[in-house]
Amino acid sequence: MSYYDKDSEDALAALAQEENWLVPPMEITRVVLRPWQQVVFWGLRLYILVMLAVMGWGFYHNLNH
Repeated sequence: MSYYDKDSEDALAALAQEENWLVPPMEITRVVLRPWQQVVFWGLRLYILVMLAVMGWGFYHNLNH
């Protein structure tokens, strides 16, 4: 017993053609950030480092008491 259905395959191929599924996606390129955006991202990195340090200090402090 086979579940192969030529009509379903044709319908899927027609849908893929209609919806442009067979077209390669657009190329993704790197975005050049403005200086204020770079400052914001560096600020976020610094914030994450400070929070990790605070959490590490809290865990260390909790282990020693």
